[in-house]
Amino acid sequence: MGDTPSPVSAGCKGSGTLSGVPRIYHIARIDVDHSVADKIRKKRNVTPEEVREAFVLRADLTANWENSPEHGGRLIVTGTTYTGRRLLAALLPVDAADGAWKLKTARSLHS
Repeated sequence: MGDTPSPVSAGCKGSGTLSGVPRIYHIARIDVDHSVADKIRKKRNVTPEEVREAFVLRADLTANWENSPEHGGRLIVTGTTYTGRRLLAALLPVDAADGAWKLKTARSLHS
């Protein structure tokens, strides 16, 4: 494939480690359970569409792998929607090498 990422594999550079997961995290797909979608809409005023817009196939993200005793391993990402809204999300790997993640939660970084 070479060193130049294709549009499908464009990802964000991050820190932290996860066995079998590249240090450049590719976010090609984010799955959102109905319960998580309801929670982020009602409590955080964020939609799953905004989450996907801010994080899927975007190279302008900040990402850090976090190992939390309470939440386990997860990728914490920050990004911006097309309208300029800054979001933070916690993603769980489904198949991180192929860019598949599951949304755990999301919130706006604006006050």
